[in-house]
Amino acid sequence: MEFSTGKQKVIIVSSLVLFLLLAIFREQLIHMDEAIYSWLTAYELPGIFSIMEGLTEIGSGEMISIITFIIAAILAFKRLWSYAFFSLVVTFGGIFINLALKMTIQRGRPGESRDLEVFGHSLDLTSYSFPSGHSMRIVLLALILIFLAVHFIKSKKLKTITVVLCIALPLLVCVSRVIIGMHYFTDVLAAAFVAIFWFQVCYLFFTERFSSKTRVHQRY
Repeated sequence: MEFSTGKQKVIIVSSLVLFLLLAIFREQLIHMDEAIYSWLTAYELPGIFSIMEGLTEIGSGEMISIITFIIAAILAFKRLWSYAFFSLVVTFGGIFINLALKMTIQRGRPGESRDLEVFGHSLDLTSYSFPSGHSMRIVLLALILIFLAVHFIKSKKLKTITVVLCIALPLLVCVSRVIIGMHYFTDVLAAAFVAIFWFQVCYLFFTERFSSKTRVHQRY
C-alpha cells in the first residue's frame, strides 16, 4: 500500500467518480441489481442463509467499533500514536460519511423499510440503503488491517495470509448483504468505492506523520 502521491490522487479521484456514477444512475441500474440478486440466490444451499446472516454481523457498527478500539489501543500501547489516531479517523469518519450519504440520497431498501439500530436499540430514523453501511465499514477495517500488515508484519508468509483474509472477508460480507435482501448490489459496490476514497484521503493526509522511526517490525 505504498503509493506515490500521484497514484494516491488517481485512486481518490477514480473511486469518487465511480461512486458518483452509481449514485446518479442507481435507479437505471435496478434491473442489474435484480438480476444479480436472482443469480446469487438461484442455487441457494440449505443453511446458506443462516451463514450469510452470521457473516453480515461482522460488518455491524458495534462489531467494527469494538475491533477498531482494540486496534487503536494496541497501537497506542506501542506508542504508535499516529497509527492509532489514523485507525480511529478512518473508521469513525467513514461511519459519519456513510450516514450523511444515506440521509442525503435516501434510497429505500429492498422490501420493507427499516429503522436505524444502534447497539440493539431502534432509533426513530429510517435506515436507508445507499451506500451499504456494513459493506463500507468492513472494507475500511480491511484496508486498515492490510495497511498495518504491510507496515508491521515482517514475515512474508503471514503478511500474505493476512492480506488474502482481509480481501476475502469483505467480499463475503458484501455478498451476504445482497443475499439476505438488505441491500442492492449497487449499494455494496458504492460502499466499496466510498471506503477506498475515504481511506486514501486519510492516508494522503497522514503520510508525513507516519515516521519510519516509529515503525516497529515485529517478527512472527
